[in-house]
Amino acid sequence: MRYAILTTALFLISFTQFATGDDHPIITIPSESLSVKGEVTNLELTDTGGVISVKAIAGKYGLVFITYNMSTNPNSKTQGTFTGRGMGIDDTGNREFAQRRGVWTREGTLLTLHSLDDLTDGTQNLCKSELNLSSGEFEMTFYPM
Repeated sequence: MRYAILTTALFLISFTQFATGDDHPIITIPSESLSVKGEVTNLELTDTGGVISVKAIAGKYGLVFITYNMSTNPNSKTQGTFTGRGMGIDDTGNREFAQRRGVWTREGTLLTLHSLDDLTDGTQNLCKSELNLSSGEFEMTFYPM
């Protein structure tokens, strides 16, 4: 019995060192961020999800328009994936585009969306967005990578 307990303990110690070793990649959230607030401009439902459009003022990108092409996870009514595009145009007429891909969850009337964005100006962002389905309010925080 003592041998079995000792063997199990040694296995767990070895496994723990392997699972938390320094050679595994670590995801670090950048400390720099930019938050914007906006509103839902359109919501269309489909058999597999829907399309949500929003607009906001986003600093150097000016007025931005973003479309989320939502797909529902067939095994869950409260999560899924999305693809999307964003376009910003500033006061001088400079225009930038972004490709967006990510996952979403819903708790009550609040949608939370996590995405990786690739912009035409070479910027890449980790992005967290929250959309309140009852009020139409939208908030997005970008973390440049």
